[in-house]
Amino acid sequence: MELENSELIKPEIDKRKYRRAKLITQVKCEAVGRENVMVTRDISVGGMFVNDRDPFPTHSAVTLQFRLSPTAPLLSCGGTVVYSIRGVGMGIKFAELAEEVRQALQKFIDEAN
Repeated sequence: MELENSELIKPEIDKRKYRRAKLITQVKCEAVGRENVMVTRDISVGGMFVNDRDPFPTHSAVTLQFRLSPTAPLLSCGGTVVYSIRGVGMGIKFAELAEEVRQALQKFIDEAN
C-alpha cells in the first residue's frame, strides 16, 4: 500500500521561542534551601536545561551562576523551573536578565549556530 503525502506523519514543530546552543558547563543553582553544582546541556536567551538526578521542583525560583567558557566572566541571573524530570534534569526559564547577561548569551548563541 502506498501512502499519499497527506498521510505521512509530520514531525512535531519545535515551539521554542529562542534558538538554543549546546553548552556543557557547571552551573551553581540555589533554590528551596539547597545549593547544588549541576551541569548544563543547552542554553538560549530564554533559559537553559540542566542535567541533574534530583532536580528542583517545578515552579521553584532559582538563582544561577555560570560561565559561557572557562575564561568568560561569571554570569548571574534568576529563573523559574518550568519542568522537572526526576533522574534527568530540569528546564529553567530566565527571569529579568540584566542587559549585559542577555547580550553575552545572544553573542554566544549567534557564534555557536
